[in-house]
Amino acid sequence: MPEYDGGGRAGIHSARGILREPRTGSARWVLAVAVFGAVMGAALALDGVLLNLRWLPQAAFVVGGTLLIPALLRKYPVLGPYAPLGALAGWFMSLTLIFFPTTAVLGVFPTTNTVKAALQLASESSTVITTHNTPVPAVVPIVFLICAGLGFAALLIDTLAITVAMPATSSLGLVLILLPAALTTKTGIGTMGFIGAGTGFLLILGCCRWYAPEGKLRTGTASIASGTLSKAAVLGGAVVLLMSFGTALIPGFAEGSFPQGSRVDGTGGTTRLDPMISLGEDLRSQSTQVSLTYLSNTDAPEYLRLSTLEDFTGKAWEPSEFPDGLEATLSDLAPALGPSPAIPVSKTVTKISIASLAGDWLPTPFSATEVQELSGKWLWNPSTQTFKAQGSSTSEQVYLVRSEMPALTPALLNAATETPSAELDPIYTQLPRNVPKLLSSTAFTVAGSAATPYAKAMALQDFLRAGDFTYSLSTPVAEDYDGSGMEVLAKFLEAKAGYCVHFSAAMAVMARELGIPSRIAVGYAPGTRTASVSEFDGQKLLGYEATGADAHAWPELYFEGLGWVPFEPTPSRGNVPAYAQEESAPGTSAVDPAIPTEEAVNPSASQIPSKAPTATSGSSAANDGLGQWLQAAGFLLVILLLLAVPALARLVLRRRRLAQVRGTGSGTALRSGASAEVLAWRELLAAAVDFGYKGDPALTPALHAAHISKLLGSPTPAGLALVLHAYEQSVYGHDSAQSAGAAIIGRDDLADAVEALLEALRTNATLGGRVRAVVIPASLIHRPYQRSLT
Repeated sequence: MPEYDGGGRAGIHSARGILREPRTGSARWVLAVAVFGAVMGAALALDGVLLNLRWLPQAAFVVGGTLLIPALLRKYPVLGPYAPLGALAGWFMSLTLIFFPTTAVLGVFPTTNTVKAALQLASESSTVITTHNTPVPAVVPIVFLICAGLGFAALLIDTLAITVAMPATSSLGLVLILLPAALTTKTGIGTMGFIGAGTGFLLILGCCRWYAPEGKLRTGTASIASGTLSKAAVLGGAVVLLMSFGTALIPGFAEGSFPQGSRVDGTGGTTRLDPMISLGEDLRSQSTQVSLTYLSNTDAPEYLRLSTLEDFTGKAWEPSEFPDGLEATLSDLAPALGPSPAIPVSKTVTKISIASLAGDWLPTPFSATEVQELSGKWLWNPSTQTFKAQGSSTSEQVYLVRSEMPALTPALLNAATETPSAELDPIYTQLPRNVPKLLSSTAFTVAGSAATPYAKAMALQDFLRAGDFTYSLSTPVAEDYDGSGMEVLAKFLEAKAGYCVHFSAAMAVMARELGIPSRIAVGYAPGTRTASVSEFDGQKLLGYEATGADAHAWPELYFEGLGWVPFEPTPSRGNVPAYAQEESAPGTSAVDPAIPTEEAVNPSASQIPSKAPTATSGSSAANDGLGQWLQAAGFLLVILLLLAVPALARLVLRRRRLAQVRGTGSGTALRSGASAEVLAWRELLAAAVDFGYKGDPALTPALHAAHISKLLGSPTPAGLALVLHAYEQSVYGHDSAQSAGAAIIGRDDLADAVEALLEALRTNATLGGRVRAVVIPASLIHRPYQRSLT
């Protein structure tokens, strides 16, 4: 009770007096739980976007924190309108507590350091996205991005469904959650995601029907309106058909870049390969689409490298960053810590034509020394011997590569026993602390007693290529170890079945355990021979092609004085180099006399035939251009459909009101509490708001009509007077005693008057005003007439 002074006046205003009478009951909590359930149900669709669902608890905390403060604010009528700001504060505070507590005041109040840390995580998440195919690893940057996105979706849905009282449009928030899975995975949103989103949406609609936007329980509301179930069934069926057939009609879902691991950056080929994840998808799809073709003076197909993975965190291998200060030069290339100049080399020239590959890593043979005829700016990293584009792409490139591969022999490799140079980047020997004992014990059991690093490497390769291990694309998926983390590799050693991802990662990790620097090369295994044959300087040039099914990963080990040496531990894939075969004898000739001299392999661009590759590239360019145009058109269509949602919603609402005014709509059976006169007035005011009327809710109906007359450019028209008079008679006259539950009696004259007034508003509006009225109908949000309709 308020306290009174001697004069009988309140001396202290209670909090209740300031905030008004608090609302009681569980309505606002029910609405918050409904939004929470809808967001987390739709979030199940992200299962295919990330490797696992371990991020769900963190996401649930952020979503719950985002919805908590709005629910608390809605207890007091004065604070209710500020619920969206409360949701925003809850979103920031929840993310801060989970990801940046040490940078914040009391662990929850963000500071400038929090903002910097968030921007850094966002930047790192962008790198993960552009270097991985789905499913991406659930690393901290990605989990932060997912949690932030779900929290924002919760904020959006809460605002639309409760604050603005437009529960149907809250589906836009659910669509935002479903988009990553729909656009970037082969399986789409999945059954659980579809059920979760659909159930959540129905939950929001149901709860918002039973509870008022301010959180009060709606009284006198029918349990289920006549026709509601049939409409819901029709709408649900339309959505299912759209989701089913829409993906088949829009390019990129049924074929193209999206189905095979689906990269967010939309490139047609997977050049930024994460072999621990995306290569599995590529190989399981067994794509026969030609990625590239090449002509070479070798008598056998070549391995073509795109990137190397050397930074191992325990969850996945990652390419290291290109160092600063690299020059965009493509000639006189020499690897860092390469082989001794005294070692003989075999020189090769290769003409490569990109068919369907698009990305910023350039496929080249190992030990490239020069690249010609390449468009755009490219950087060469001598440490990894890789090329990366700067603002350009591999798409439709045709270029010449000269390379010099050391003529290695078992004798040379056995002699390489020196400790690796101190100049070698330590990243090539680092391992995380959580290496399972099985990996370490297997490495030492298999190769620990070998006398030289080469002997250790051969023991590891032979162990993995032995009959106990089998090449399988399905077993890792069936037994849930399709990746490259330490636990995954331990399961691989137990199951003894996997594909190149597992074999290459296992050999690289065990080599590091034995003290041998290692990394993984990503690219294409030797392709297949084509019918293309050309002559160059009296020598035969043979044609080859590589498809998506040739995507491959293999380990490279470092030997002091020899540089990086490729191995092939994957059975039934690729070609085992001669120096890595048991039958190779130390006395094998180091130089093949069939390899041409340097003069023979230094032709001009015109001397090397490129008819077949160029034709393939040209055909691919035409197909890619059409595909990209169709894909862009598909996305434009989706965007236009989303933009049309407000216009469609307003059109449906107008038609329903006018049908009820005429007594021909579903309102004839609805106990809605609104007469035909009220509905006609409601539609007239809504139409005026759409065309720019910004009325004060405190105005009387007569003043509303006067302002609308100004929009019409004439004194009060007969139709406006008719609608106004009918409304005033219904609400304020003797007829207003009619029961709130009475059925609507049709008034064709009112409906005709409203339609005529609507046409007059269109006629008197400017072109911009007419467009805004259709595309962005303000009456869906701004409701100055609300007070007069309650």
